[in-house]
Amino acid sequence: MVAFAALLSPWILASSATSAITPDTSSIRMTADKQSYNLESKKYILSGRVTVAFQDMKITGSRAEVDMDEAGKPQVANFFNRPAFKRIKPSVGEDSVVGDIIKVYLAEDRYGALGNVVSHIATVAADPFLIRSDVQEFDNKNKVVSASGNVKVDYKGSQAFSSLANVRMKPDGKAERVIFSGGAKIKQENSVINGDRITVMVDSGNMIAEHNVTTNVDLKEEAASPKPAGPVAAPKPRKVIITSDYQQYDKSSDIMIASGHVKIIYDDYVAVGPKATFKLKGNDLDRIFLTGRPTITEPGRVITADKITITTNPKNFDAVGNVKVNFKSTKPVQPATATPAGKGAGAAGGAGKSLPSDDSSDY
Repeated sequence: MVAFAALLSPWILASSATSAITPDTSSIRMTADKQSYNLESKKYILSGRVTVAFQDMKITGSRAEVDMDEAGKPQVANFFNRPAFKRIKPSVGEDSVVGDIIKVYLAEDRYGALGNVVSHIATVAADPFLIRSDVQEFDNKNKVVSASGNVKVDYKGSQAFSSLANVRMKPDGKAERVIFSGGAKIKQENSVINGDRITVMVDSGNMIAEHNVTTNVDLKEEAASPKPAGPVAAPKPRKVIITSDYQQYDKSSDIMIASGHVKIIYDDYVAVGPKATFKLKGNDLDRIFLTGRPTITEPGRVITADKITITTNPKNFDAVGNVKVNFKSTKPVQPATATPAGKGAGAAGGAGKSLPSDDSSDY
């Protein structure tokens, strides 16, 4: 906020309706039904239809207190009983804040809100942030908005939840990136991302998730096949669960990269490895490329290779480069029984997917 250009004297105040403090109308204007000054505490008290306006900011409410310093200059203004704050940003839009209490640090271009806080940050006129939290602080000098306690952010159809969130602003007042921490979650159209820390770049839509990251993706239905006659059970939802130390999504290329203790669960596939690249197509997960000597486990066998590619529609995988396979029984071992005379023991067999050939080609 801005420092007042002139000192406020107690004798200026009046208790009549709509009294006003106007030491310098270019810096501040206060109106209220009632105003008083406490000399001992050096505090102005305003009540009843309170309005405080200066520069591009305006606060309205039913009660306010302004703390003065020893020289008589206003330092901090506290607004109670769920006041409303508005700030007009030229060529950007209007920021608004509502909370149980709003505190304005008049000389520091900084203000905060406490208790059931709801704020709109005008990044662009058509796509504002809506932030809900227990506490929020707006530092216009350093271009940072901080929120803490039950944070929830709505933006372009996505929702984010965390204990803490920081919005870093550009010099023009538009949001540059949002950092969620303390157990972050972002819900989008067909995915949910959890991590200790998630950073979202506002302009590009790129995202970075760090530490204990888990992403759940709901896949679209596979191409329809002829429906059998009679009642048909509802299709089981198809999901891919991805856990890793780090995940990064690039919106322009529709590619996500996961690294560090990567584990992918997809139906009866369980794949692990140091790194995986996910290619999206039409807002759906299309292919998964695992590198760094990954392993994929499915009923009956475990396959290790230099590279493994998983496709989701149709569901399949290819393993290339020094492929090794371990077959394992999928049924409990039965006690041996005597073989009838005259009949030899036949070789065990069964239909199944053929093992992908070893191929040294790259992706």
